[in-house]
Amino acid sequence: MRHVTSPESVILMIVTLVAIIVLAGPPVQAQAPACQDEHAMAQSMLQDVATSVDSIKKESESDFESKYHQKALTNKLTFAVNAVNGAITCLDKAAGDPTAAGRKDADTKLKAKLSGYRDELKAKTEPKAAKEFIATFDLPAAVTTATASK
Repeated sequence: MRHVTSPESVILMIVTLVAIIVLAGPPVQAQAPACQDEHAMAQSMLQDVATSVDSIKKESESDFESKYHQKALTNKLTFAVNAVNGAITCLDKAAGDPTAAGRKDADTKLKAKLSGYRDELKAKTEPKAAKEFIATFDLPAAVTTATASK
């Protein structure tokens, strides 16, 4: 037995397929900048570091020592370095985002700065020296501005 498709059936199938494609639209990810989630995570970690630095600057040396803030900030810096590294790794894989190269360069510099802070802070053996060193931290303007507004 032979199956014959009518012209009306073919037209109906084509119209249905076109409607599905139009209604589905372009994928949302294609419209958003690459690595948006990774960047947001890194910014959150940086914000946490900035908040801690602001608190440490205002506290006494005895509070700094008794609350283990040198170790706590060292850990927060480690989390921030890892989050920034995650953004860098994502940007390495980003295809089609013309801003990825510039963002990767900025994140690479930030990672180096945070790693330097962490390593030097970890090496400090005297709480007073550690607290004085923390007071010299130069964090990105977006993070310190957000901290000042809280």
